[in-house]
Amino acid sequence: ADGQMAMTARQLLSILRLGQALARLRFSDVVAREDVDEAIRLTHMSKASLTEEENTGGGGLLRGAGTSGGGGPGGGGQQRRGEDVTSRIFHVLKDYAAASRSTKVELKLCEAMVLRKGFTSLQLRTCLEEYEALDVIQRNATGTHVIFNC
Repeated sequence: ADGQMAMTARQLLSILRLGQALARLRFSDVVAREDVDEAIRLTHMSKASLTEEENTGGGGLLRGAGTSGGGGPGGGGQQRRGEDVTSRIFHVLKDYAAASRSTKVELKLCEAMVLRKGFTSLQLRTCLEEYEALDVIQRNATGTHVIFNC
């Protein structure tokens, strides 16, 4: 009831293998926390698409492509109804900061997350500029980290 689900050994192995594959895509020998987070997200989205398919009578995998997950330009994870690209990017960054229990996120990591979700570097820069103007975020003096003020 609190968002936790039981997992089988097979599901844990699939998350492990997905995390390893994501690390290899980055040409890394080390699986980072972000790789595991993305593997878990992919697993949840896969389960969600199966549930959607059952509820709608089929076709959930094809219909869901491009609107959830990283598929399609600006896909940006789960589609938030009525939100523009800038807001969706901000929520990707804010959700990560909340999950990592930090108000400070490295800019390179932000860019990697946003690109993986199907957004562009230009869209990220636009998002950061807009939210800086609103004084919701700021960048440190060297411009290497994003700091959330809220």
